[in-house]
Amino acid sequence: MKVRSSMSAPAAFLLLSLLLAPVPAPRADEGPRLYPVVVKGKWGYIDNTGKVAIEPRFGAAFNFSDGLAPVQVGPGREGKRGYIDRTGTVVIPPQYDWAGNFREGLANVRIGNRMGYIDRTGKAVVPLTYAGNYPFSDGLGMVVDSSYKFGFVDRKGKVAIPPRYESAFGFSEGLAVAVTGGRGMYIDRKGKVVLDTSRFDAVMPFFEARAIAMIDDRWGFIDKTGKVVIATTWDGAFPFSDGLAAVNRGGKFAQSPSPHIAGGKWGFVDPSGTVVIEPAFDFVRKFSEGMAPVLQDEKWGYIDRGGTFVIPPRFDEAQEFQGGLARVKTGGKIGYIDRTGRYVWEPSE
Repeated sequence: MKVRSSMSAPAAFLLLSLLLAPVPAPRADEGPRLYPVVVKGKWGYIDNTGKVAIEPRFGAAFNFSDGLAPVQVGPGREGKRGYIDRTGTVVIPPQYDWAGNFREGLANVRIGNRMGYIDRTGKAVVPLTYAGNYPFSDGLGMVVDSSYKFGFVDRKGKVAIPPRYESAFGFSEGLAVAVTGGRGMYIDRKGKVVLDTSRFDAVMPFFEARAIAMIDDRWGFIDKTGKVVIATTWDGAFPFSDGLAAVNRGGKFAQSPSPHIAGGKWGFVDPSGTVVIEPAFDFVRKFSEGMAPVLQDEKWGYIDRGGTFVIPPRFDEAQEFQGGLARVKTGGKIGYIDRTGRYVWEPSE
């Protein structure tokens, strides 16, 4: 008798969302990236030299995209979120209980328990009527209706694919995963099934022409024809980034406290499935700008594409490099390092 995977599609969705949410890249005409920093409990921004670009004065601050960044005014749950421009000027007043980054000119926001999309002027292009929504990609935004069915809207707020799926992933490389009857298949922008992958227990979005596929808690990768190009022999995997994908050997999927792969060791494979960095790390993040953060003996450092440490493990937390800097945490304080491991912004809180 065939044993179903213990990881449901929603759990797989959450796992991917938590670990692989991309950091928005600035447009070419925006200027250099700005980075959120905290000083004595207040958040502001620095440039890539470590110079303060926007004085710390917010309750929380997030990444810029499309020239705007969500910030919070007021403490904790009482605070409201709005948007600032690169000068620190508030351009969309704080009024939202949650506010996401702009993608393709629109941002997903929430007031109370309802979500929608606004444009760069703050106009609600898609009214706040949905139970959930996700950033736009490939011209469509994924929404969740009051019956918790997943569908897609276009940039004018028109329903492009009616909410009818049990779960879904946003569009990536022209395709989206839509789950019906517990099985995921790939649809196009009209909602037509173009790749039947129902033989797998779970599938995930395409990144760099490869997508994770699972059978009986074993992970591998398929190409855009549905062919298995990296055998489903791994105990965990993350999508491709910078030409490499992280894979796990010896771990087990766990739901609590949040979906994750517990135990085992992590390494990296190339698009052909060749192991280029042997599984030797306790945890990893994706490659970006030629380096990846890895966890070894409870400390994070950075390796190059050959698996050699270029920044030795010494941080309590570490994020991917973006624009030449990486955010790290040590002793509860947040700082930024350059590609040599030198602090551009000393850890602060």
